[in-house]
Amino acid sequence: MIPGSLARRYAKALLALAETPLLRDRFDQDLEGFVTAARTRDASGATVLSVLAAKRFPLSERTALLQALARHLGLDRTLTAFLTYVLRRDRIAGIGPIARAYRRLADDAAGRVRAVYRTARPLPPAEAAKITAALQKALGKQVVASMEVDPDLLGGLSVQVGSYLLDGSVRAQLARIRDELRNAP
Repeated sequence: MIPGSLARRYAKALLALAETPLLRDRFDQDLEGFVTAARTRDASGATVLSVLAAKRFPLSERTALLQALARHLGLDRTLTAFLTYVLRRDRIAGIGPIARAYRRLADDAAGRVRAVYRTARPLPPAEAAKITAALQKALGKQVVASMEVDPDLLGGLSVQVGSYLLDGSVRAQLARIRDELRNAP
């Protein structure tokens, strides 16, 4: 793995290569696709990423593997060249943190934030749209929302935006009541 500051430097370099907002978003999607494919395990439990990072294989073979995977996934040529550079610098094992840092930088550049809505049952699309509209108004940014169902919440809603958590779930409310009762004189 590589430290977060180094991942951000690589991510900034990739962002500088994106000449247009459309290309910036394509790099984000392609990079995410590459990370997902590279982490997929085969029958023996090995991943493409572990082979790419293994120095016991010649660099030429690892480069050929990376480029074959890039062709298979239809990655942009500039992104493929970037990934090849990361491989040659022995940083390919850190592609996950680089991808996460790139997504944050690309989102900042596009004026958007990512939010995760957690509910006990699937959230109706109309309700999700209302929540998204309220968040966009409050934050002044475009909100890209994803939904997760967590039956342990019992009810209510939990919204995660970056490092902020707005927890209005029944589970959280019960925990607050329990803490108040324990601390009561």
